[in-house]
Amino acid sequence: MADKLLENNERARENAREVYELARRITAEIHAEHHRPAVRFTLEPGEPGIFESKAGGTPYLPHDMPWPLDGKGGALGLLAQVDCGSLGGLPDFPTTGLLQFFIGWDDVSGMSFDDQTAQTGFRVLYHEIVDPTVTAEEVAAKRPPKPADGEDWFPVARNCRIILSAPVEQGMNEADPRFDPLFAGKWNALCSDSPIKGTWDMHKLVAERLRDYDVTYQPGWISSYHQLGGYPYFTQSDPRPGQYEDLDVLLFQLDSDGNKEVGDLVLWGDCGVANFFISREALKRRDFSRVCYNWDCC
Repeated sequence: MADKLLENNERARENAREVYELARRITAEIHAEHHRPAVRFTLEPGEPGIFESKAGGTPYLPHDMPWPLDGKGGALGLLAQVDCGSLGGLPDFPTTGLLQFFIGWDDVSGMSFDDQTAQTGFRVLYHEIVDPTVTAEEVAAKRPPKPADGEDWFPVARNCRIILSAPVEQGMNEADPRFDPLFAGKWNALCSDSPIKGTWDMHKLVAERLRDYDVTYQPGWISSYHQLGGYPYFTQSDPRPGQYEDLDVLLFQLDSDGNKEVGDLVLWGDCGVANFFISREALKRRDFSRVCYNWDCC
């Protein structure tokens, strides 16, 4: 009996090796054929100056610009600010100025379920020219009081510096609705005797205890998924099919982040992620009036 169990276990392990070797090969082919430049970034606790890339804290605002408000006249909070001159020439993105993302303090962080492009609970601002005479004290004096019960809902738990990396190529990930059909097509061309419809069917060919759900990830692309450009990540699903399909560029993505040593830096609900999408033509025009804002969590 023991010999039979050992034989079955070895057969299961060999099957898993064969399945996942092929899965890695197919995934590498998809990444080679479908990739986009992206700028990844990390978060470092601290309070940067008003002209720097940051999550949370005090933003830059021109002398004559009031604090951004929501559709009901309440103050929005700074989610993030990006120094576009540090993006390394990310294609079609601004190369100068500051790009800013403001969101609401409510329990859905300013997202609208009716129209995710309606900038009533959030705002995207771009300052092509930055006035160096603006001071942090001047901007802070414009800040209206926070909602009495809103602070606990804001996803940025600690103000942080955004440390931008150089642009890199990111392969299409499983969150893209095209990935599964591409994967299945390549798999079925090689394994017509065990056809699949997507990666989940592929995993079901392996004993549950031996499944490796990370096998189709791009090497080196692990959480947290903070980035501009490239392919988005979701804990649920892409909101764009249908109403927002023309918004084909990931403008900005901020994932939940933190660890036992520093605690939460960013937390979207139950460890979720937020994305902002724009059309490439609008991005080229520096027109940020129609942006889809989405966040989801487990």
